Amino acid sequence: MLEKVSDSRRIAIVIAIFVVLLGIGSFGDLAISNAVMSQNSYIATFLQNYACFPVGVVIMMSGEIIMQYAVRSSQPAIAKLLIGVAGTALSLYGIWYYLKFAIQYTLSSIQNLEHNRPIGQANNDGGINPTLSTGINIIICFVVFAIATLIVQKWLSHKSAEEFDRLMRVAILGIAVAFVYLMCVEEIKILWGRVRPYELNGVQDNFTPWYKMNSPTGHKSFPSGHSCESMFAIFFPLYASKKNTKLRKRLLIFGVTWGAITAISRVLLGCHFFSDATMGAFIIIFLVFVGTRCAKLKLVN
Repeated sequence: MLEKVSDSRRIAIVIAIFVVLLGIGSFGDLAISNAVMSQNSYIATFLQNYACFPVGVVIMMSGEIIMQYAVRSSQPAIAKLLIGVAGTALSLYGIWYYLKFAIQYTLSSIQNLEHNRPIGQANNDGGINPTLSTGINIIICFVVFAIATLIVQKWLSHKSAEEFDRLMRVAILGIAVAFVYLMCVEEIKILWGRVRPYELNGVQDNFTPWYKMNSPTGHKSFPSGHSCESMFAIFFPLYASKKNTKLRKRLLIFGVTWGAITAISRVLLGCHFFSDATMGAFIIIFLVFVGTRCAKLKLVN
């Protein structure tokens, strides 16, 4: 079915979906949140705690590919060492980035149950959150890193030179997309200063539409970070072989589905308005679209 639709038409369809969804948010944000918000949703809380793994995987995979490049490279030993160190640091960062938030959210959920609060209640804007000691976090991070490295390096070692060259481009693209996301989205959140649904006052007169920039207020609802990070799963098809079109299609379907379900869960949990979740998902779709075109890569052949 995908082959029968031209590239231009697919792009037009995605843009049309984005415009329609953002239009719905423009007029229905408040009503939608009032109708569906529940911080007692166990499924939405599970996604809040663990759905953001794709961004960590993309950063980690970039590091692992760079580590393999250091092994394969014919460069001087000191250069190979420095490249290997850079790849290791990047892989560790990707794992650390995901785990620190997953652990915080998990402990927050446990505390909520212990104190008879809604399980999905969380401080999303940088307040004091429960966490494990730094030492334990580091140990967990290194254990995950060791397991991931054993698996990924064994997989990479069987790649041909041609396929590995393509994966190197994928790795650089992954770093670029993640860097733009990490640098820009938090700044947008601060500039927009939009109140989250669960932060609305009794009469809800502090609600603002998505298109109004409020300047820094301490609130960071727009856009949704969880929607961004879960939608990073659309990057996964690039790791599959170019010849395995069926697997690539399945990974793309998974990525879109995972990102969409997570975006919906953010609205259900009252952490974001409909337009916040929509914009978050489409920021990553846009960045991956532009990035793959510039790097001459395709998600699906």
